[in-house]
Amino acid sequence: MNPIAFTIGALQIRWYGIAMAVSMLVGAYIASRLLKRWGRNGDLVWDGLFWIILAGIIGARLAYVVTNPSDYFGSAAKWWYVFAVWQGGLSFHGGVICGMLATYLYFRNKGVPFVEIMDAFAPGMALGVILVRIGNFMNGDILGYKWDGPWAMNFPHDELHLAQAGAIIPRHPAEIYGMVVGLFCLVVSIILLNETYATKRFAPGAAFMGFILTYSLVRSAVEEPFRAVPLYWRVTDPQQAGVGLFTATQIASVFLILLALWGFAQLRKWERRRAEAALAPRAALAPRAALAPRPAPAAGGPTRQARRAAERAAEKREKK
Repeated sequence: MNPIAFTIGALQIRWYGIAMAVSMLVGAYIASRLLKRWGRNGDLVWDGLFWIILAGIIGARLAYVVTNPSDYFGSAAKWWYVFAVWQGGLSFHGGVICGMLATYLYFRNKGVPFVEIMDAFAPGMALGVILVRIGNFMNGDILGYKWDGPWAMNFPHDELHLAQAGAIIPRHPAEIYGMVVGLFCLVVSIILLNETYATKRFAPGAAFMGFILTYSLVRSAVEEPFRAVPLYWRVTDPQQAGVGLFTATQIASVFLILLALWGFAQLRKWERRRAEAALAPRAALAPRAALAPRPAPAAGGPTRQARRAAERAAEKREKK
């Protein structure tokens, strides 16, 4: 596998960068189309895309560096590799958190509910997981533990080949496991979008909460146990068991799962609050005459009952 797709002079265009760019553009296109289908201004996605992408990349890189410090600050590492994003090394969780913050700040006064925006981004994020893992596969930078099972793969440019060039060292294809995670998330996102905006079974926000829940659960079970990454709470020996527990992602996923479940429980409440907030300006603009109390009869003037009594008395006199 060659991580370089093509070159333009001295500039190397890597598959990882292509996968990142395509995932961002496809995700923005899908989000824009979905918002337009729901009666919202989908063009706002393109207006804020630069800031959302910038915040997402910064957050993703920062979180990866913090959880893998030896790759950048060890004895043989070079600190300026922190900025070499094109070589891989982005944390999904950091990217989502900072990307969500930028999305909220940009859209908060644009008249589009935040939960609908995140719903619109959900299928694009799932596709992004798949495409970025394809880029990881071409880079050979998300590596699994050594394993000689039926679908094990050899990565000739990994660190195990530094002293054994040309050797066959089978490993778990963790990148492919990551693609499976993205596929699960895509299916769940599509189902929940239909159940939310077509059948109205769920409140807005269900697709995004479902994405977070599915990603956290499936990645913790399908991808993370087989990735050769630092263990922050070691309960297994990966060299003996072939499985690593527990990584920083698995620990963080516990909190994300609880957050997603709490979010599901709050969706209807948030929907009612948005409806009440939308009605409040209408009540404030209601005609004052309709809201003002009726004036009392003038002092000394005849009341309604007195006028009716006088009218009945006049009708009796006419009949006589």
